[in-house]
Amino acid sequence: MASVRGVKVARRATYFVVAQVFDILRGDPSLLVFFDDGGHGLSPPASLQSPAWRLNSCSPHSAHSMKITAIRSHLMGIPGPGGLAPSRNWIFVEVETDAGITGIGEATTEYHEYAVTAMIDEHFAPLLVGRDPTRVHDAWQQMQRCFWWRGGVVASSATSGIEQALWDVTGKAYGQPVYKLLGGAVRDHVRTYARTDLGRSTYGEEASSAVSEGFDAFKFGPGRHVQPFSDEKQVDVALGAAREIREAAGPKCDLMIDCGGIFSTQAAHRLITGLREVRMLFVEEPVNMDTPRGLVELRRAFPDMRIAAGERLMTRWQFRDWLEQGAVDVIQADISHCGGIGELLRIGSYAEVHNVTVAPHNPYGPVAMAANVHVALSMPNFLILEHCRHRPWFDEVQVHGIVVKEGLVEPPDRPGLGVELDWDYVKKHSYYHLPLRAFRSGDGSVPPV
Repeated sequence: MASVRGVKVARRATYFVVAQVFDILRGDPSLLVFFDDGGHGLSPPASLQSPAWRLNSCSPHSAHSMKITAIRSHLMGIPGPGGLAPSRNWIFVEVETDAGITGIGEATTEYHEYAVTAMIDEHFAPLLVGRDPTRVHDAWQQMQRCFWWRGGVVASSATSGIEQALWDVTGKAYGQPVYKLLGGAVRDHVRTYARTDLGRSTYGEEASSAVSEGFDAFKFGPGRHVQPFSDEKQVDVALGAAREIREAAGPKCDLMIDCGGIFSTQAAHRLITGLREVRMLFVEEPVNMDTPRGLVELRRAFPDMRIAAGERLMTRWQFRDWLEQGAVDVIQADISHCGGIGELLRIGSYAEVHNVTVAPHNPYGPVAMAANVHVALSMPNFLILEHCRHRPWFDEVQVHGIVVKEGLVEPPDRPGLGVELDWDYVKKHSYYHLPLRAFRSGDGSVPPV
């Protein structure tokens, strides 16, 4: 038995040496010939038989490193609940390489779709074509710093989508799921929550449907907006919806409310006071989000209620003030806007310093979902992940992808992000013009929402 084990060790060592020789002679791999394993020589290990074997030692100085050959965006329009009203335009990013490996990312950005696709196709693609896609951080720094203007949602979203696609390429090149390249999993699964996205006739029916599917967490909005807008009257609507959902979901389901920043500080005080009896996991964007000051005041006034925000912030520099001023208990960075996979992890690390958890904002498509899952698996202070089911389009556009079962996602085992799309299906669903949210006060003015 010992001799057999010794032979196996020797063979592994030989394979390792052979791999190194292949790397040295990659300019002409035909110089090395492998015989069959029937006593005449060695068969190459599977990793050397794959098209990506040349990538095992990619470096910026290698004349034969993998190169980006094309970067392009794809728009896909998604109807809203029940297929009646426009809901989203998913923006997918495709990165092709000369090794035959293609990566995908998602840069979905409401109301700025054409600006984001132009940034991807006309500005960032020329910058990155010809470069090594596995140098993900270097590409991110170029997109962040090579242009004079920075910090806006258009450029940051375009960066986010491309960066995700580069991680997808890198994972496929090395034959590993992305989360393993990020340091491996710190949890066994990712917990998700559902939203009011099925087009049911009442909030209660939406919550009951989610619970019946196995979700143990559910998020809702403040109810149909009062016209003309009055935040005090909207508080009554929101509290009515919250009580209805609590009754339908039962006592064990964690509830969250997304207020969309529409309440004054005074109205938000009354709202959160009323929500105490409902019991909430967190209250999202209860007041105007232009500065962190309002949230700081609310968090001090309600230490028993988690305050969440952050979906409208881009990169770690914008999150700095909100964390250092103590504005939130839960940060909601969006992987399609904040800068991508690496930047979401960096924001999470900074949040951890302040004892803040991360619940990524994620009302988008299957690629953003997959990218978030990889980050959530490797982030110590992750709390919960948003999931919009967008049926049937979410499922039908995927050739294969992330599976949500009873509200949980198991670690994916496919290399890269683990999702592939049906591009013909994408092309069949064209761009939708999305209606803007509209608020008017009783005197006809636009309130500071």
